[in-house]
Amino acid sequence: MSAYCSMIHGGLSLNFNQKDVKVAHCCLLGTQAYFPVDSNTNFFNDSGFKDRRNLNKKDIWDPACNGCKSIELAQQPSMRTGMNDGLGIDGKTDLVGPARIDLMFDLSCNLACRICNPGLSTFWQKHLKENGLWQKPVYSAKNKDKVITALSNIDLSNLKQLVFCGGETLLGKEYWEVARWLANNVPNAKKQLTLCFQTNGTQKIAEKYFELIEKFHLVKLHVSIDGVDKKFEYQRWPALWNQVTDNILNLRENLPSNVMFVIEETVSIFNLYHQQELAQWIKQNFATNREGDKINHTRHLAHGIFNLENVTEEYKQAIGQQYHKKDWQENPEQIQKMIKEIAKFDQIRKQDFAKTFPEIANFYNRYL
Repeated sequence: MSAYCSMIHGGLSLNFNQKDVKVAHCCLLGTQAYFPVDSNTNFFNDSGFKDRRNLNKKDIWDPACNGCKSIELAQQPSMRTGMNDGLGIDGKTDLVGPARIDLMFDLSCNLACRICNPGLSTFWQKHLKENGLWQKPVYSAKNKDKVITALSNIDLSNLKQLVFCGGETLLGKEYWEVARWLANNVPNAKKQLTLCFQTNGTQKIAEKYFELIEKFHLVKLHVSIDGVDKKFEYQRWPALWNQVTDNILNLRENLPSNVMFVIEETVSIFNLYHQQELAQWIKQNFATNREGDKINHTRHLAHGIFNLENVTEEYKQAIGQQYHKKDWQENPEQIQKMIKEIAKFDQIRKQDFAKTFPEIANFYNRYL
């Protein structure tokens, strides 16, 4: 299996959520892979990127990229395979600027998803504070001006795709203001730039933004959905399944015709066993965009305590080898910690893990 990755050579993930701007080549990497830069310089070819690019040119997998490797070993398309197809970058050529940028600069969000955390959601912060579990102020750094300054110092002539990462990107106007700057400053934005919004599917888009949307080649809404019905509502709390599905169906029919959709599924212990339920719903209800082209359904692995390392032997036997290394071993200490976390928020939210996921709960009988 080749290790070549277009994101290593042409990707740029920018995190403005802390005091210092930090960067990496991909938004799916853990925080340890990010490093600080001076955003007043053209930092795309900073020395921090060179080791990974040189390693990748030798067709060697970077340990930080194990998420994509695990997805592919399970015979599923990954971020790597998708970007190799979508960006078309020759890895032997050093680029002067990125082909894809992921931007994180506003944590404002209206959900507290199980697989997320307060570092990525103001609603998570409020939720914890209301229950005496968050002592710091509720905070989201709205760094729109810093974002524009940083983008101004990068060569954007190769830019084909820019992704707004949340928080919830369809809340407020910060993202739309950056979008307007991009439309006016990226060469050939109308012909070559795809603008992407990562969204939880709860928000509408005001008609006043339709004209701006049409200034880009494509606008993609990456909708985060990890299950159906009550399973969805448990994971993406306090969103409601019927409201979200009605909303995205309505958006598909009413937004400008250059808007497309992607269903992004985060694979965790909650939905690993039930992935086919979501795949079937998409096939029956949301298989194509308005013009008839296929809606992509992508998967990536959850970080944090609900990651797939915390399955039991019973769970692993039920789902097979997919996503796991051959030397995987059950970790009782981490599983007990996870079960306590589930129980704590079940009580706070008046939810019931065992009732919502009876088959999965059965795999954890030794711990429940």
